[in-house]
Amino acid sequence: MGASSTVRLARLQRLWPIGWVLVGGVLSAALWIASAGFDQRAEAGAPKEDGPGFWARPVRTPSAGASTASLFATGLEQLPRSLEGTDVDGGAEADAAGHLKPDFALRRLFDYFLSTVGEEPLPRVRDRLQAWLRSKLPPPAAREAMNLLDRYLAYQQARGELGQGAAGSGAAEAAPELLQQRFDALRVLRQQHFSPAEAAAFFGDEEAEDRYTLQRLAVLRDATLSPADKAQRLKQLAASLPPALQAAMTVEDKVDDLNAVTQAWREKGGTPQELREARVQLVGAEAADRLEALDQRRAQWGQRLEAYRARRAALQADASLSPQQREQALAQLRGESFTQ
Repeated sequence: MGASSTVRLARLQRLWPIGWVLVGGVLSAALWIASAGFDQRAEAGAPKEDGPGFWARPVRTPSAGASTASLFATGLEQLPRSLEGTDVDGGAEADAAGHLKPDFALRRLFDYFLSTVGEEPLPRVRDRLQAWLRSKLPPPAAREAMNLLDRYLAYQQARGELGQGAAGSGAAEAAPELLQQRFDALRVLRQQHFSPAEAAAFFGDEEAEDRYTLQRLAVLRDATLSPADKAQRLKQLAASLPPALQAAMTVEDKVDDLNAVTQAWREKGGTPQELREARVQLVGAEAADRLEALDQRRAQWGQRLEAYRARRAALQADASLSPQQREQALAQLRGESFTQ
């Protein structure tokens, strides 16, 4: 499997959410603790952002049974080891009216803090996030962000439970039809937990990339398409991606498509003209010319190798040669056949 194929497989692993199965137990046990009565507890214990000396208040050592919500001014105090020395990934913004603007940076922020679940209890991680959001956002936006966080946690818990049914399977062995079912199931989960604007902000590019990968697999598996038709469909699929994802596509992605189309051409026993048409669709006439020249050089190299192997076998089988004569003849053959 080439590097690009590995990347494509890694993309499909999102449809097999096994990673969240591992923390599903933590979420199911702690989510109700983190949400039930949390706002009242935090409002009672947390320092006021606009109160006197807010930024000068020292971070207190937690006492037994005390809420951690009152210990954080920014959420960055006493960070667990995995986050020490790191910059906060992501961010949060409010609009002119003081309401939350959901975007992908907010999802990255959630993931940044949630990556420590296991090092710290989930309620403490949630306290950190609430303190960070309160230090950056006006109160309405901070409350909306916490509401979105709780729905994000519930979604990830449901996503992990969805993955339990696939725990014995891997994306490498999964049929495109099964991957499509997983993709559709994740979309339903997102619709259940998020507004359309929130789902687009958090998962829009991810869904576009997964949809592209699934459609690409369907094109490559379609035995009714000629190599040129497959190349044209692949080119159209790549052009339909959002600009940011198109910009992220690499030379390896293009080579991967070329290799897939070439393999389909070989399996069909196609003509050289059919292969050229497919290549022109994917990379243009000039690149197709260069690939044809490369094919010729490879064919010539293969012929040289076959001729060398045949002459070497004849020398090795020649019983009239002494070992020294055979070695000299083989050395001469290598010199005649190859450059240094």
